[in-house]
Amino acid sequence: MDDGIEANASTFASEMRETAFILGNVERGSLIIMDELGRGTSTRDGLALAVAVCEALIESRALVWFATHFKDLARILAGRAGVVNLHLRVQMEDENTMTMLYKVTDGAVEDKNYGLTLARLVGLPQSVLDRATAVSEMLVRRLERNKRKLEATNLARRRNLVLTLKETLIRARDGNMGDSALRPWLSRLQDEFVNRMATWDAEEMRAPVATTEDGQHSEQAGVGGKRMEDIIEIGSDGSDDDGAGADDCY
Repeated sequence: MDDGIEANASTFASEMRETAFILGNVERGSLIIMDELGRGTSTRDGLALAVAVCEALIESRALVWFATHFKDLARILAGRAGVVNLHLRVQMEDENTMTMLYKVTDGAVEDKNYGLTLARLVGLPQSVLDRATAVSEMLVRRLERNKRKLEATNLARRRNLVLTLKETLIRARDGNMGDSALRPWLSRLQDEFVNRMATWDAEEMRAPVATTEDGQHSEQAGVGGKRMEDIIEIGSDGSDDDGAGADDCY
């Protein structure tokens, strides 16, 4: 929260300028500390920018501490060499108690609705808490359904690609193409197959950014007797603010 009034720059604009400076000057011996990058804009754009900046910092080989509430970021980057996921541990014996332990623990933070629990502890009206809980549950269901659809789509197109490759190779085997033309043709075919698979692998790694785009699906749900349109900009990426002390660190 650092608007630059003199420079007519919003919090997000100031953050992007500072990020641009960091990316323009980072080198292998640098120490970079970034906190909550991308939270000053929409959840979709913020997560997308956080992923891209993190990937650039990983390539720089600098030592980076990156704190965020974008929980999907942990899953997206978990398989990258040199990335370690940590979180600050929170103890919850039941829905009415929350203790910040201020202890760094291995792995990404568990999805325990810390934000809703904290809101309950500070005394928000029960009707507001019930509504928030219903919205949270709807968003989780939508996210899971989108992920299942994406997985089914990816599986189907991979199978189609393999079947197409098989048929193409059979036609080449039974054809009369000479060796001089066959070898470069097979090499191009191999490159196209590998590149297509690699592209789909990259899409799956970035699935949280794609499957949580605001307005991507037109689901409507009834909550408390009311009609709920698609929720926008309220944790629609499944990465709700989980309260102080529950940040993921990378």
